[in-house]
Amino acid sequence: MIVEFALVATPFVALMLAVAVTSLAYFVQETLETAVERAARGIVTGRTQAADNKGTMSGMTRAQLAERFRQAGCASLPAFLPCSRLYVEVKSAVDWTLLDNSPPAITMGPDGRIANVFAYDLGNQGSIVAVRFMYVWPIQTSPLFDFSNIGKGRRLLMATSVAKSETYQ
Repeated sequence: MIVEFALVATPFVALMLAVAVTSLAYFVQETLETAVERAARGIVTGRTQAADNKGTMSGMTRAQLAERFRQAGCASLPAFLPCSRLYVEVKSAVDWTLLDNSPPAITMGPDGRIANVFAYDLGNQGSIVAVRFMYVWPIQTSPLFDFSNIGKGRRLLMATSVAKSETYQ
């Protein structure tokens, strides 16, 4: 009886751990989806562009504007998701067919962080805008399951919102 229990308990515990890890990853994914929708709403309505125009007049660079947008996105994340793991990409196009919405090729730096420089192009009124939030989630692995997709016990979660910006003033 003890041997039977040991044979059944090990896979059962591994399955329960896999369910817990997967559930937590899905929860974080949904949180990321909500955050990207909030951030994209600011671009669609023109609030972000108005704030960037004020920033440009005060001498902020495009990289500084992109970082400010990322920090605003971080404000939409719950406290248990550190902002340092969030990466943001904003692309625009004048036509749906011209928008490149393929996933970016992720390159890792020697320090283990993502080394990509992501686009930050808000477009103009009536532009098609794709906002992508990418979050590096540390995920538990074991010899029985490994849900990491960028190695070293990390999973890259992506949430994307695509919309046509409104006419704004």
